[in-house]
Amino acid sequence: MNHDIKMPSLLPYLELTDTKFRLNFSLISQDVSILEKSPFPFLIISESDPFARLIDARFATDAGSEIKRVFLLFQKDEYHLTKDELRPFNNQDIDQCWQKAFSFYSKKDQDGSVFILDDQIGENGGLVPLQPLFFCKSKRIFFHPPCPVCGLPLQQCYDDDILTGLGFQRYSASLKRYLFCPACFGSTGKSDFYVFSLESSDHFAPKDRLAVLKDRWDLIKEFGRLTEVKNSLNQFPCINCSSHQECYKPDGLVVSRIIPISFYPFYMLIFEAASINAFDFLSLISGASFDDLESRLSEKQQLGRMNCLKSLKQSSLSTTPFFFDKDERYFPEVLYLKLSFLCELVRTVFSRPDDSWPGLSIDRIWINLTGSNSLLPFFWNFKLKFIDIGGNAVNPPFFPKLFPYDSPHLLGIIWFYTLLVNKKQGVSEIYAALGEKVNKIVSNDDDSLESFLKNSSDGVFSPVNIFWIPDGKSVSQNWVRLWEKSIGLGWSLLKIGLKTGLMEDSKWSKDKFQQELENLRKEVKNKLFSQDLNFVQAEPASENKAIYEILAKIMGKWSIGLNIDMDAQKDELEKTVVVSTADMEKFDNKDLVSQDEYEIEETLIISPDDFIKEKSPSTKKAGQPEKNDFISETVILYPDDGEKG
Repeated sequence: MNHDIKMPSLLPYLELTDTKFRLNFSLISQDVSILEKSPFPFLIISESDPFARLIDARFATDAGSEIKRVFLLFQKDEYHLTKDELRPFNNQDIDQCWQKAFSFYSKKDQDGSVFILDDQIGENGGLVPLQPLFFCKSKRIFFHPPCPVCGLPLQQCYDDDILTGLGFQRYSASLKRYLFCPACFGSTGKSDFYVFSLESSDHFAPKDRLAVLKDRWDLIKEFGRLTEVKNSLNQFPCINCSSHQECYKPDGLVVSRIIPISFYPFYMLIFEAASINAFDFLSLISGASFDDLESRLSEKQQLGRMNCLKSLKQSSLSTTPFFFDKDERYFPEVLYLKLSFLCELVRTVFSRPDDSWPGLSIDRIWINLTGSNSLLPFFWNFKLKFIDIGGNAVNPPFFPKLFPYDSPHLLGIIWFYTLLVNKKQGVSEIYAALGEKVNKIVSNDDDSLESFLKNSSDGVFSPVNIFWIPDGKSVSQNWVRLWEKSIGLGWSLLKIGLKTGLMEDSKWSKDKFQQELENLRKEVKNKLFSQDLNFVQAEPASENKAIYEILAKIMGKWSIGLNIDMDAQKDELEKTVVVSTADMEKFDNKDLVSQDEYEIEETLIISPDDFIKEKSPSTKKAGQPEKNDFISETVILYPDDGEKG
């Protein structure tokens, strides 16, 4: 990449233009005093990726109305990597990660959840970095960092010859990046160079180095040297600011008011905002409360995820979260939802080509929930997506397939996390238990599921651990077999790792595994909705008390065979009950009509058979009324008739 490349700017999208809309970064507070104390005033959703951070933002009109909430995947100024001589990373590797991510997400067959700005696309169709971007917290103004000498924009130096000639590290062989002024350097051969932060090695630079190396705070203070706009190409906002004197005097406020959003030129991808992180979603479907999760995220100062959780809580207030959370079938319902999550994860992982795979990490998995617009419970409608640039998937130089990041044993680790982590049991306990199991199995040369499940009915692998709070919970023996099959599928993934990490086990294949998982998911669902339910004995919710009393009254009349005028009975009995999905647990499932694989009709038709079979055996065959029986074959009930009952 040429060192004097012309880079596009994000500024036109951050200011109101003729299009009358702009991109707004979400601030952690509207209070300037709080912003000035914060090292980064924007709402960070996640920083789990070593090369990028996720920032909350929104497209808005000129009046401030939100058009679309988005996540900005922003290149970091510093990379949090452990230096490893056996697997070195350099700037060009990271550039490659961004290009692969851009190529994957911008494909036409994607779901449209990624937004590309025209200025980001280069002449060759690749992703182009944007100019460095700074922000004044006090005036809330964005600008490009100018050269403190000539006022022209600073640029990043990509020329290895210039860098090595000055005693700096090469761009192509390190993770060091440097800003400088090409105009000053080209005309005088002199320019200060700037880095985000100085490392210990920078202080031991050769004394005869031709350039001085400074950090971001030095640069921000030196902005005060500019007393006039020396070049119209760079409109530096501080020159005509009324606060200029108090900012740039000795010990002034400038270092608390100006911060780099991105000190260096940066890559960025814009994603449609997701509802919630996978960590929090798995906790919620296990039974965690919103308040409990908010408290945990607050303790960790994860304000971005907490903001997502609060938004989700608000949108879920008028919805039903589960079908059977007050029923013994809450266990298979949670199991079904977690298997559905794993099914979606496996499908996503196995469908991606190797060269576009992002780093496999559960904290970069995000969930979109659409339950507020569905007839199904809130947590039953979700879609999984990765937001990642795949930095962990950079291949080592000689053995690119030695440790594939879509390998089954890594999926196996996520598998057991999904099923077993709860409020009392963290992933460390699960890792320890898995390690102990693996050691015993390897030493005994027995990797069968039976060997793995031995002595697993309690402790870490107990089925009650699927719940957020397992204490006091119990699981019916009816569900243990399905739990063991679920554990078995996870174990089959880990076993691949025991066979040198390669996917060459003749008994295992991606297609076979996906089919087994889908079969298990369907089996859990079918059994979940095929239970014989004692509709009458269930204590009705207060809002359905009137309906309950009507049904109980009708059943009483049927059971004693009262002779009531047929016309009167017809008026009383031919009524329709429209029952919400939350009430479905009170009905025998054979009357539930599925609209498709994932939805259940909300209107239920209840026949007399359903009531008769709940009573003591009759001499009359159930479901076959006598010839002169006054009861119609089908009874339909309206809920607003409850007051009449």
